[in-house]
Amino acid sequence: FFAMNDWRSSFHGINDHESDWEQIFVFLTEDDGELTPRWTAYASHDFKGDDLRRRWDDPELLRVDETHPLIFAGAGSHASYFEQGEYLMNASPRFLQPLVGVTACLRKFWVEQLGQGRSDHVDKKIEASVSVPFVDYARGDGISVGPGQQHQWTPILISDEDGWVDGYRGLWGLDTKDPFGGERAPSGPKYNRNGSVRLSWYNPLGWASLDKVAPPKQTLRCLNTRIARLEEDQNDLETQITQERSELRLLALEVQSLQQTDYFSNLHTQRLEALTEKQEHLRGLQSKRLANAETRKAAISYRHRIEQGDWGDPQAHIKRVHHPEPPTPPQARIVELWAAISGALLLLALVAVLTLFPRNWPLWLLGIGVIFGAIESTVRGHLFSYLLNLTIVLALITSAILVWKFWWILLALSILGMVIFMIRENLREVLQS
Repeated sequence: FFAMNDWRSSFHGINDHESDWEQIFVFLTEDDGELTPRWTAYASHDFKGDDLRRRWDDPELLRVDETHPLIFAGAGSHASYFEQGEYLMNASPRFLQPLVGVTACLRKFWVEQLGQGRSDHVDKKIEASVSVPFVDYARGDGISVGPGQQHQWTPILISDEDGWVDGYRGLWGLDTKDPFGGERAPSGPKYNRNGSVRLSWYNPLGWASLDKVAPPKQTLRCLNTRIARLEEDQNDLETQITQERSELRLLALEVQSLQQTDYFSNLHTQRLEALTEKQEHLRGLQSKRLANAETRKAAISYRHRIEQGDWGDPQAHIKRVHHPEPPTPPQARIVELWAAISGALLLLALVAVLTLFPRNWPLWLLGIGVIFGAIESTVRGHLFSYLLNLTIVLALITSAILVWKFWWILLALSILGMVIFMIRENLREVLQS
């Protein structure tokens, strides 16, 4: 619990609000009568489920004496991180959300159709283009609290038996009526702001998506049960496939028999449709049999690895990894200087163009935009990519102008091509007959 969330006022973050409850979970398993840590989960910005937790043997999870996880709290925001550093956060204003769809279409066209950039970065670029960036500082260079540190802490057990926990559903501080919720004080450890019970309170396993994960001592038993069911399913599929194949062959003979007589054409058509459907059904069963066999093979292999003590990649469950920003590159100082003066220079150029060249100001502004883009790309080390993209844009604009100016020539050529094609096809038919 923190008395104040001063992220905005003290660390240039997104919001300020009175009081701040944070959540750290350590999930234990029983091993030979002793409880040992298996997973830990930290509450953090915009993350949920699998992305909240790390396995205890994860090399990115720092531990103290193998008994306490090391948490790096964000300055002011108090969000919890597994690694120390500076984290870039994006806040998307609601009024910009309609632009997401348009931006996504343009980005995908640029990447998939024109082959510019990488498809795995499209979503991140779209998110960044319609959001405001903030930095969450979790450097680990502030006050340390815990065993062996300058400040100690004492755990206080709370439950539904505590009146202030169970009986109070209000906010722990000033309600600013902020429609986005960021400036409103939070509710207590049990309830959400709307008075409903927190998922992390009544179902901490579900909150961290651990309700689907078997404890280590039960994993082999669960795997054996699943493998046995897969074997049963495989036997059932073999029986079904044998029966379906036999019926399919009988039906195929009927179709072949009816095909020899003209007066059974309607019946032949019906049987042929039934034959096609039955054949597709058989192929579906065969595909299911293959998938079942592959799943069983993978389960047996996984069981063998677990028996050898290999639990696999500790981060295999993570869908969205959040690492701190990399160290500042050498050219960062130049980028900072350009960022500091570029806005003023652009404004000065705009005033100069409107004053000195009032008639052709759109063309001048376009040229200034190209020049500023080139400088921006140069200081950031992306000049080649910028020039390539600029060339493609100019080619598209040129093509559009040519189509607009000479549409009648293009139309005439298209009609002429169609006429030649039709004459050639007609002559081919005449000559072949």
